[in-house]
Amino acid sequence: MSMAASDGEAFVLTRVFAAPRARVWDAWTRPEMLARWFGPRGTTNTVLRSELRPGGLLHFRLDMPDGGRMWGRFVYRAVEAPRRLVWVHSFADEAGEVARAPFPGEWPLEMLNTVTFEEAAAGTEVTLHSVPIGGTAEERRAFEAGKPSMQEGWGGSFGQLDLFLAGQG
Repeated sequence: MSMAASDGEAFVLTRVFAAPRARVWDAWTRPEMLARWFGPRGTTNTVLRSELRPGGLLHFRLDMPDGGRMWGRFVYRAVEAPRRLVWVHSFADEAGEVARAPFPGEWPLEMLNTVTFEEAAAGTEVTLHSVPIGGTAEERRAFEAGKPSMQEGWGGSFGQLDLFLAGQG
């Protein structure tokens, strides 16, 4: 089951994956596995740098079906295997520096993402919690207005993760 909810400014998405927690954790933290499922449907993810530790950087490139490219980055704040990851999530440039979103509007430069991994009867419950960090009133409004798009994007990534964990991705 997947759901989006509002918790103030937060975007929240929860889903149960039919896989053991250790495998789901690995899918989020091993770059060769993350590259197989993370990103919008139809994109190819290339992990350029991966430092899974507080203060460490994950820098990746997404190649779009139309030939376009975009980059993203995580700067980890907490890595608590196998139960919780916390990172600052940003769009990036080719060098891994924070960059504006590659779409119109004043999207927040940084979001604080927390993902928890809980054992569940049917496998592993994953909950993503995302909030903008600071930013202008316009950026916070863009984040609020962008929740349906985030539901689609993260929901698509979670769908790809589900296929990957089932051995089909």
